[in-house]
Amino acid sequence: MNATTTPAPVPPEDQSPYWAGPGYWDRRHAAKLREIAAGPREYDCVFIGDSITHNWEGWSDPADVAAVAAAYASGELKFPNGPGRAVWDELRRKFSLLNLGVGGDKTQNVLWRIAHGELDGYSASLVSLMIGTNNAEDSPEDRADGIRAVVRAIAGKQPSATILLTPIFPTGPTRDDPGRISREKTNRLVRDLASGGRVVWLDFNDRFLGPDGSLSPAMMPDLLHPLEAGYRIWADALLPHLLRASH
Repeated sequence: MNATTTPAPVPPEDQSPYWAGPGYWDRRHAAKLREIAAGPREYDCVFIGDSITHNWEGWSDPADVAAVAAAYASGELKFPNGPGRAVWDELRRKFSLLNLGVGGDKTQNVLWRIAHGELDGYSASLVSLMIGTNNAEDSPEDRADGIRAVVRAIAGKQPSATILLTPIFPTGPTRDDPGRISREKTNRLVRDLASGGRVVWLDFNDRFLGPDGSLSPAMMPDLLHPLEAGYRIWADALLPHLLRASH
């Protein structure tokens, strides 16, 4: 067992700065538990991940919005707040969705949230998972172990759901970027989780890239977080699965 497979909340604030002000991670988790308690007992799709998933809907806590907006305006952060929100709102008019993305999360943080109620009390037809980009200090093999552990945890909590496993998105400007190479190795290691049954490999990474494999700031301004065009690509890939799940 390594750190990627051991459930853990984020470190205390004096050890690691929170993305959106003191205590945001705990507030986000608590808010999602309240949303689950008040929400429907069935969802077409539940989304689990880090800031890339979080940014489907944006930073819903007003304190988070203010802090993230200020950090983005000052240049401290390089990605905007909630670039997928317009696409998310369109999807929510047709489908029952729940967003469990939290900015900054690693696989171990997702495992902790799953163990502490975020997949309890309802059933999901689909669970969309994209996680691992923040485990940058871990080897591709350890990162893959963490993703496998998250898939097992989802399957244990939502035994009737189909898991849409999305590879870690590309990063860096070119194919030879070390971060992209490392993430692609992890993607190759976890692809075998999709056997055509409970887990479906949902790969649309090439659509983010130019013909030469380059990643443009027009798609991801920090070469990591997509803008609205990226969320439309993601939504197009999800739509056939959502349509089947809702009928």
